[in-house]
Amino acid sequence: MATETRDRDPVGNGPRPAGANVPKLSAGIELIGEYEGSGFKESPYIARRGDGQVIQLSHLLHSVAEHSDGQRDFGQVAERVSDDVGRKVSRDNVRFLVEKKLRPIGVLAAADGSSPKLKRADPMLALKFRAALIPERAVSAVTTIFRPLFFPPVIVAVLCGIVAFDIWLFFVHGVAQSTRVLLYNPALLLLVVGLVAVSAAFHECGHATACRYGGAKPGVMGAGIYIVWPAFYTDVTDAYRLSKAGRLRTDLGGVYFNVIFSLITAGVYFLTGFEWLLILIVLQHVEILHQFLPFLRLDGYYIISDLTGVPDMFARIRPTLRSLIPGRKMDKRVEELKPWVRVVTSVYVIALIPTLLGVFVLMLISAPRMFATAWDSFFVQVGRLSSAFSGGKVLAGVAGVVQTITLVLPILGITLTTARSSKSLGVAAWSKTANRPAARGALVAASAAGLALAVLTLWPNGEYRPIQPGEKGTIQGGLKQVREIPTGRPGLTADRQRELGGAPLFSKTGQDPLSAQPGSTSEGSPADGAGRDGQARPGTRGGSPNRGSGDRPGDSRSSSEPDSGGSPRGGSGGGDTGGPGGGDTGGAGGSNPRGSSGGAGGTIEPGGEAPPSSGGGGGTSRPGAGASTPSQSGGSTP
Repeated sequence: MATETRDRDPVGNGPRPAGANVPKLSAGIELIGEYEGSGFKESPYIARRGDGQVIQLSHLLHSVAEHSDGQRDFGQVAERVSDDVGRKVSRDNVRFLVEKKLRPIGVLAAADGSSPKLKRADPMLALKFRAALIPERAVSAVTTIFRPLFFPPVIVAVLCGIVAFDIWLFFVHGVAQSTRVLLYNPALLLLVVGLVAVSAAFHECGHATACRYGGAKPGVMGAGIYIVWPAFYTDVTDAYRLSKAGRLRTDLGGVYFNVIFSLITAGVYFLTGFEWLLILIVLQHVEILHQFLPFLRLDGYYIISDLTGVPDMFARIRPTLRSLIPGRKMDKRVEELKPWVRVVTSVYVIALIPTLLGVFVLMLISAPRMFATAWDSFFVQVGRLSSAFSGGKVLAGVAGVVQTITLVLPILGITLTTARSSKSLGVAAWSKTANRPAARGALVAASAAGLALAVLTLWPNGEYRPIQPGEKGTIQGGLKQVREIPTGRPGLTADRQRELGGAPLFSKTGQDPLSAQPGSTSEGSPADGAGRDGQARPGTRGGSPNRGSGDRPGDSRSSSEPDSGGSPRGGSGGGDTGGPGGGDTGGAGGSNPRGSSGGAGGTIEPGGEAPPSSGGGGGTSRPGAGASTPSQSGGSTP
């Protein structure tokens, strides 16, 4: 793209015309040139003001600005512009464009030669209250260090590494035990929050490094408020001068660094065995998915804008999707776009929405197990701090208080944020559908379906039991849970609960939840292995030895139905019920010297007996919050 203005030499040797008739560029204005890879039928041109504001111009306006060098009058500019655009442009045409179009937006100086300061545009959903924290010189130094990460062989290695690791994490190992360790040791939440903030800063380094790698100059890095949440930012406005590939590299540089952060965390996990580190990797995946959203001014918005070559795509996404409805008149903003742009935009949005809905459903299914684990952990912590204070161990008691508060605050934050967001979204949707009966009806139907699903999965039905040792939390386990939605307790079916020995509360058994072995705990199990209703439990079959444990003499386990407070009140599943990660190979149990859960488990075959089995959990982070809280279990993963 052209980055220089042309023909700046004075024309002729006569006296300079009066200033009002001699247009010139404002101080600091830079005419970048044609927007490369544009998705418009008529490609726009880009200019950048001294305050950093980027302005979109038509070819005609850009030509007038380009030839307004402070030496030519309106007539001379008109001659040059006519030759440039290929049609006759008069002196009066140029005067009108200068006075009514270019001077008001700050491209050309005022008639007296001054360059008035204009207020920067404040687009909807833009970052507010920004404060620069790292100057350009420091940003340049940081990008010099990280620049080799964008060498093609390194990119290929990173992408192959994350694919291999994700297969292991989400299909083999699972995240249930990681979530369990984190919730039963809530002080680790503070460390996770701090590391999430570090990863957010590293994300911004990715944008800046990608910008510089392409040949543009990144600006300052800082922090601000996005909607209501704190967020980091990097000024990469100069990326507009790059090619489409360079702009896309800049857009994707942040999530690419999230991937690198995940691989670094994975390396630390394999070196130390700290199970809770895997939750940090899950949160990175959640953040990547969040960043791909095109409806907010996140990375996804800029990705789709640069992919399609439409700088102001935010205002065109909705009319583009509406244009897919048969019989609806096409919006003028859509008519300006090339046909392939409408296709790419529609495919991007349509592909993303089911993914988000799938993650939401898995989180909803997992919520009862997550809240039950947090509830159980709360009473475990209360018991520990009571024992510490009664035994005169004040320091241990204070530490217990901190752990308890650390556990409660994120849960309250998630609850309040969800309530406020739901209310705001509902009010906005209700207002948007005013005087539109069809749209209002669709809104009511969709809301009713979502509410019904929430009530079906969240209503207490015996599934509010903590994650047990040996449960895994894999994708295949989550998919099994989806099939169990009709039971009313997909997170923990009745059969799956029996396989887990009742999925007992550790605050009642008194056993350390982080050192418990799979199937080693139960709440009040009778000696004969039957519950109060006389039903056979795992380990018995009508009073006879359990065939699943009979292969190893003395290997029978005591287990029972949960007490009346947690007994299932309805709903059941077949022997292949998914529970948290139901049907997966058994996982961790016990503890290692580093404090993470480990050990071997067994395998649950569909409809079989009850060796140690599987399940899981995961996590999420509030958009832009720079903080994280676990939010998934039951085999679901983002």
